[in-house]
Amino acid sequence: MLMGMIEIDSIHAFEDESFLKTITRWSVAVMVVGAAAAGFVGWFDAAGPTAEAVTFEGLANGWGWPVAVLAYVLLLALLTAVALTAHEAVHALCFKLFAPKGSRVRFGAQWDRGMIYACAEGIVFTRAQYLVAVTAPSVVVTALCASMGAAFGWPAFAGLVAALHLSGCTGDWFYAWTIARNGKIFACEDTSWGVRFLGEEPAGENEEDAG
Repeated sequence: MLMGMIEIDSIHAFEDESFLKTITRWSVAVMVVGAAAAGFVGWFDAAGPTAEAVTFEGLANGWGWPVAVLAYVLLLALLTAVALTAHEAVHALCFKLFAPKGSRVRFGAQWDRGMIYACAEGIVFTRAQYLVAVTAPSVVVTALCASMGAAFGWPAFAGLVAALHLSGCTGDWFYAWTIARNGKIFACEDTSWGVRFLGEEPAGENEEDAG
Protein backbone atom coordinates (compact mmCIF):
# COMPACT_ATOMS: atom_id res chain seq x y z
CA MET A 1 0.00 0.00 0.00
CA LEU A 2 1.00 3.62 -0.46
CA MET A 3 2.29 5.59 2.52
CA GLY A 4 -0.50 7.50 4.20
CA MET A 5 -3.17 5.22 2.69
CA ILE A 6 -5.41 2.74 4.48
CA GLU A 7 -8.03 0.28 3.29
CA ILE A 8 -11.46 1.92 3.50
CA ASP A 9 -13.45 -0.69 1.59
CA SER A 10 -13.02 -3.86 -0.44
CA ILE A 11 -14.85 -6.29 -2.70
CA HIS A 12 -14.34 -10.04 -2.36
CA ALA A 13 -15.58 -10.92 -5.82
CA PHE A 14 -15.96 -14.66 -5.26
CA GLU A 15 -17.33 -14.61 -1.71
CA ASP A 16 -19.47 -11.48 -1.30
CA GLU A 17 -23.01 -12.78 -1.81
CA SER A 18 -24.49 -9.27 -2.01
CA PHE A 19 -22.03 -8.39 -4.79
CA LEU A 20 -22.73 -11.64 -6.62
CA LYS A 21 -26.52 -11.22 -6.40
CA THR A 22 -26.28 -7.63 -7.68
CA ILE A 23 -24.11 -8.44 -10.69
CA THR A 24 -26.28 -11.46 -11.50
CA ARG A 25 -29.36 -9.23 -11.64
CA TRP A 26 -27.49 -6.74 -13.81
CA SER A 27 -26.28 -9.55 -16.09
CA VAL A 28 -29.81 -10.87 -16.63
CA ALA A 29 -31.07 -7.36 -17.40
CA VAL A 30 -28.25 -6.80 -19.91
CA MET A 31 -28.93 -10.14 -21.62
CA VAL A 32 -32.66 -9.45 -21.90
CA VAL A 33 -32.21 -5.92 -23.27
CA GLY A 34 -29.34 -6.98 -25.53
CA ALA A 35 -31.20 -9.98 -26.95
CA ALA A 36 -34.27 -7.82 -27.59
CA ALA A 37 -32.17 -5.22 -29.38
CA ALA A 38 -30.39 -7.88 -31.46
CA GLY A 39 -33.75 -9.47 -32.30
CA PHE A 40 -35.10 -6.10 -33.41
CA VAL A 41 -32.07 -5.63 -35.69
CA GLY A 42 -32.44 -9.21 -36.95
CA TRP A 43 -36.10 -8.63 -37.83
CA PHE A 44 -35.08 -5.83 -40.20
CA ASP A 45 -32.03 -7.76 -41.34
CA ALA A 46 -34.12 -10.75 -42.40
CA ALA A 47 -36.31 -8.49 -44.54
CA GLY A 48 -33.43 -7.38 -46.72
CA PRO A 49 -30.69 -9.03 -48.82
CA THR A 50 -27.91 -8.66 -46.23
CA ALA A 51 -25.09 -11.15 -45.79
CA GLU A 52 -26.59 -12.29 -42.51
CA ALA A 53 -30.05 -13.06 -43.88
CA VAL A 54 -28.75 -14.64 -47.08
CA THR A 55 -26.20 -16.86 -45.34
CA PHE A 56 -28.56 -18.11 -42.65
CA GLU A 57 -31.43 -18.68 -45.05
CA GLY A 58 -29.14 -20.44 -47.50
CA LEU A 59 -27.80 -22.74 -44.78
CA ALA A 60 -31.34 -23.49 -43.61
CA ASN A 61 -32.52 -24.26 -47.14
CA GLY A 62 -29.51 -26.43 -47.90
CA TRP A 63 -29.08 -28.35 -44.64
CA GLY A 64 -32.36 -27.75 -42.83
CA TRP A 65 -33.36 -25.46 -39.99
CA PRO A 66 -32.05 -27.69 -37.16
CA VAL A 67 -28.54 -27.65 -38.63
CA ALA A 68 -28.73 -23.91 -39.30
CA VAL A 69 -29.79 -23.17 -35.73
CA LEU A 70 -27.13 -25.51 -34.29
CA ALA A 71 -24.43 -23.85 -36.41
CA TYR A 72 -25.65 -20.43 -35.29
CA VAL A 73 -25.58 -21.41 -31.60
CA LEU A 74 -22.13 -23.02 -31.83
CA LEU A 75 -20.69 -20.01 -33.62
CA LEU A 76 -22.32 -17.71 -31.07
CA ALA A 77 -20.75 -19.69 -28.20
CA LEU A 78 -17.33 -19.69 -29.88
CA LEU A 79 -17.29 -15.96 -30.59
CA THR A 80 -18.61 -15.13 -27.13
CA ALA A 81 -15.70 -17.10 -25.66
CA VAL A 82 -13.34 -15.14 -27.93
CA ALA A 83 -14.94 -11.87 -26.79
CA LEU A 84 -14.58 -12.78 -23.11
CA THR A 85 -10.95 -13.77 -23.68
CA ALA A 86 -10.34 -10.44 -25.42
CA HIS A 87 -12.02 -8.76 -22.43
CA GLU A 88 -9.43 -10.17 -20.04
CA ALA A 89 -6.62 -9.33 -22.47
CA VAL A 90 -7.72 -5.67 -22.43
CA HIS A 91 -7.70 -5.72 -18.61
CA ALA A 92 -4.18 -7.18 -18.71
CA LEU A 93 -2.93 -4.59 -21.20
CA CYS A 94 -4.27 -1.76 -19.02
CA PHE A 95 -2.67 -3.25 -15.92
CA LYS A 96 0.68 -3.57 -17.73
CA LEU A 97 0.39 -0.01 -19.02
CA PHE A 98 -0.23 1.48 -15.58
CA ALA A 99 1.80 -0.87 -13.36
CA PRO A 100 5.48 -0.35 -12.53
CA LYS A 101 7.91 -1.84 -15.03
CA GLY A 102 8.42 -5.56 -14.48
CA SER A 103 5.09 -6.08 -12.74
CA ARG A 104 3.42 -9.42 -13.40
CA VAL A 105 -0.12 -9.83 -14.63
CA ARG A 106 -1.63 -13.29 -14.45
CA PHE A 107 -4.87 -14.94 -15.49
CA GLY A 108 -7.09 -17.16 -13.41
CA ALA A 109 -10.57 -18.63 -13.12
CA GLN A 110 -13.22 -19.50 -10.57
CA TRP A 111 -15.08 -22.14 -12.55
CA ASP A 112 -17.71 -22.74 -9.87
CA ARG A 113 -18.67 -19.06 -10.18
CA GLY A 114 -18.28 -19.02 -13.96
CA MET A 115 -15.64 -16.29 -13.77
CA ILE A 116 -12.31 -15.73 -15.47
CA TYR A 117 -10.07 -12.84 -14.55
CA ALA A 118 -6.82 -10.97 -15.13
CA CYS A 119 -5.00 -9.99 -11.94
CA ALA A 120 -2.15 -7.63 -11.08
CA GLU A 121 -1.73 -9.04 -7.59
CA GLY A 122 -0.69 -6.44 -5.01
CA ILE A 123 -0.24 -3.57 -7.49
CA VAL A 124 -1.71 -0.24 -6.38
CA PHE A 125 -3.29 1.92 -9.08
CA THR A 126 -4.60 5.44 -8.86
CA ARG A 127 -8.36 5.95 -8.84
CA ALA A 128 -8.34 7.12 -12.48
CA GLN A 129 -6.07 4.28 -13.66
CA TYR A 130 -8.26 1.62 -12.09
CA LEU A 131 -11.43 3.14 -13.50
CA VAL A 132 -9.89 2.98 -16.98
CA ALA A 133 -8.67 -0.59 -16.44
CA VAL A 134 -12.07 -1.92 -15.30
CA THR A 135 -14.19 -0.10 -17.91
CA ALA A 136 -11.93 -0.36 -20.98
CA PRO A 137 -12.98 -3.92 -21.96
CA SER A 138 -16.69 -2.98 -22.06
CA VAL A 139 -15.92 -0.18 -24.52
CA VAL A 140 -13.20 -1.83 -26.60
CA VAL A 141 -14.76 -5.28 -27.08
CA THR A 142 -18.23 -3.85 -27.78
CA ALA A 143 -16.72 -1.52 -30.39
CA LEU A 144 -14.94 -4.50 -31.98
CA CYS A 145 -18.19 -6.49 -32.08
CA ALA A 146 -20.00 -3.59 -33.74
CA SER A 147 -17.19 -3.09 -36.25
CA MET A 148 -17.03 -6.78 -37.17
CA GLY A 149 -20.81 -6.98 -37.48
CA ALA A 150 -20.86 -4.01 -39.83
CA ALA A 151 -17.87 -5.26 -41.84
CA PHE A 152 -19.30 -8.74 -42.43
CA GLY A 153 -22.96 -7.78 -42.67
CA TRP A 154 -24.01 -9.68 -39.53
CA PRO A 155 -25.28 -6.88 -37.24
CA ALA A 156 -27.84 -8.95 -35.30
CA PHE A 157 -25.38 -11.76 -34.63
CA ALA A 158 -22.70 -9.27 -33.57
CA GLY A 159 -25.27 -7.64 -31.33
CA LEU A 160 -25.93 -10.95 -29.58
CA VAL A 161 -22.20 -11.53 -29.07
CA ALA A 162 -21.88 -8.00 -27.68
CA ALA A 163 -24.86 -8.54 -25.36
CA LEU A 164 -23.48 -11.81 -24.01
CA HIS A 165 -20.09 -10.19 -23.51
CA LEU A 166 -21.59 -7.16 -21.75
CA SER A 167 -23.55 -9.46 -19.45
CA GLY A 168 -20.16 -10.63 -18.22
CA CYS A 169 -18.96 -7.06 -17.61
CA THR A 170 -21.27 -6.29 -14.71
CA GLY A 171 -18.66 -7.06 -12.06
CA ASP A 172 -16.42 -4.43 -13.63
CA TRP A 173 -19.33 -1.98 -13.65
CA PHE A 174 -19.93 -2.62 -9.95
CA TYR A 175 -16.26 -1.86 -9.24
CA ALA A 176 -16.50 1.37 -11.26
CA TRP A 177 -19.79 2.34 -9.60
CA THR A 178 -18.30 1.77 -6.14
CA ILE A 179 -15.30 3.97 -6.97
CA ALA A 180 -17.36 6.70 -8.65
CA ARG A 181 -19.77 7.11 -5.73
CA ASN A 182 -17.05 7.27 -3.07
CA GLY A 183 -14.86 10.32 -3.42
CA LYS A 184 -12.69 9.11 -0.51
CA ILE A 185 -11.22 6.33 -2.66
CA PHE A 186 -7.88 7.61 -3.93
CA ALA A 187 -6.27 4.34 -5.03
CA CYS A 188 -7.09 0.67 -5.65
CA GLU A 189 -5.02 -2.41 -4.94
CA ASP A 190 -5.75 -5.30 -7.27
CA THR A 191 -5.88 -8.74 -5.71
CA SER A 192 -6.58 -12.31 -6.77
CA TRP A 193 -9.84 -12.25 -4.78
CA GLY A 194 -11.09 -8.81 -5.78
CA VAL A 195 -9.95 -5.29 -4.95
CA ARG A 196 -8.97 -3.15 -1.97
CA PHE A 197 -10.05 0.47 -2.04
CA LEU A 198 -7.57 2.83 -0.39
CA GLY A 199 -8.08 6.27 1.10
CA GLU A 200 -6.15 8.78 3.13
CA GLU A 201 -5.20 7.81 6.65
CA PRO A 202 -7.14 9.98 9.13
CA ALA A 203 -5.15 12.94 10.43
CA GLY A 204 -3.59 12.31 13.81
CA GLU A 205 -3.66 8.50 13.60
CA ASN A 206 0.09 8.25 13.03
CA GLU A 207 0.73 10.55 15.99
CA GLU A 208 -1.41 8.37 18.26
CA ASP A 209 0.41 5.22 17.10
CA ALA A 210 3.76 6.90 17.69
CA GLY A 211 2.72 7.91 21.21
